[in-house]
Amino acid sequence: MLIVVVVIGLMTLIALPRLADAFAQSNLNSARAKIISLFSVARATASGSSRTTVLRLSGNSIYVVAWPKMNGGAGTIDTVTPVENINTQYGVTASVSSDSILLDQSGLGRNGSTIILTKSGRADTVTISQYGQILK
Repeated sequence: MLIVVVVIGLMTLIALPRLADAFAQSNLNSARAKIISLFSVARATASGSSRTTVLRLSGNSIYVVAWPKMNGGAGTIDTVTPVENINTQYGVTASVSSDSILLDQSGLGRNGSTIILTKSGRADTVTISQYGQILK
């Protein structure tokens, strides 16, 4: 019985690092998909409502805003999506080359950005060109 417990313990020690890497890669993929999804929302909002739209990247927080505001009220900017914190959701840290990606009323980009996502020594990159094209 003791030998079986030792063998199971050794197999667990061998499998745990691979399992942790798989979870880290899964979280990176999920964070990447979230960023691409929010960029798609920004593009759809820009072209659908003929407003200037921005995907804001503030630290690990990502959200979409548009202006001018559609329905009066205070301020001049609509917050289109809730603020998404990818560090809280996925444990992923983001570093960006530009803190906002601007889309004009037609949905075309005016600037680009490279977003580097890291977790547990793994990294993934989302590059959005100045024309609004998502590159690997």
